[in-house]
Amino acid sequence: NLSLNIDLSKIKITKIFKWIKTKNISDQEMMSTFNCGVGFCLITSKKNVMKIKKFFSKKFMPYEIGFISKNKNKNKVNLSNSIKW
Repeated sequence: NLSLNIDLSKIKITKIFKWIKTKNISDQEMMSTFNCGVGFCLITSKKNVMKIKKFFSKKFMPYEIGFISKNKNKNKVNLSNSIKW
């Protein structure tokens, strides 16, 4: 009974994905094929964020792109906003 809520505008797009996007590829294809550079996701309590960040270098510092909520509308994944190319 939970949903994943992702704010697409929070994804930090690197140069290579911005370049690929210039080749007339849809946002949907960029997300499904290239994952827009999001390597992997950790789902954790907010109280653990600082502890987790201690294990990463500045170049690979994790950042928040969404949250888990009670499933209000039966969607398992909710996307909001758009990617900032």
